[in-house]
Amino acid sequence: MTATIFKETEKDIENAYESQNKSKIEKETSYVLSQIIVIMLGTFKNRLKEITFDTTYLHFNEQYILSDQNRLALLKWLKRLMMLSQRTTDLEFGKLKLDLEEWYYRISSQDISFDYRDDYLIKPKQAAELLGVSNVTLNKYMKQGFEHIDTSSHNKIPKHAVDLWKDPVYCIKMQYLYQEKKRLRQTPEERLSEVHEEQMQYKKKYKTLDIEKAFEGMDIDAMDDPSDYYEWRDLLEEEEELTNLIIGAKNME
Repeated sequence: MTATIFKETEKDIENAYESQNKSKIEKETSYVLSQIIVIMLGTFKNRLKEITFDTTYLHFNEQYILSDQNRLALLKWLKRLMMLSQRTTDLEFGKLKLDLEEWYYRISSQDISFDYRDDYLIKPKQAAELLGVSNVTLNKYMKQGFEHIDTSSHNKIPKHAVDLWKDPVYCIKMQYLYQEKKRLRQTPEERLSEVHEEQMQYKKKYKTLDIEKAFEGMDIDAMDDPSDYYEWRDLLEEEEELTNLIIGAKNME
């Protein structure tokens, strides 16, 4: 992107939001998104094969794209595009990729996929060694959202995933995006079955069906690691939401 195009696009974005012209805002959002995709595929062709999303029906989240949040995001993306270079590290590339995913889910609530070059993927065993953990722990990380590719190849981990997992902010973002993808790709029934399986692990661990009995007499906030309690509680809340959704959907049939 040249400096002239950058300035013209920046001006068009500001004008679109100043007039709150929905069609122009959608046009500028589409343009910036397409430029990100084109420039990333060109700049990082040694890492990326393809970025895919539904180009036939890109349905925008109207509330978000009309917001000042999206205006700032568009301007920020323009600046990042101007600064991209071939010498970007794996960590910087990974952050860019996750930020694009996060923004895409906000503007569209649809799925987006990244297809990596084979030599940009490493074996899970290598990733475990780089993280200093066992293969068992790595498998646990993968279930929590550590990025990996479902493939028959032994190489499943994009190189940037290791460094991103060590970064507190992007580690959380990676896990959040993993859950977003699952939500988009799973039916409520599929997710409910998964929630039941995850709850069963806690029931076996604490030898009770009841979360309150499992943590009876404990001061949750004073525990060194209360993650089991909060994760189990979140699963119970999700179970209720999914059950209501499924029952409601069936009642409407």
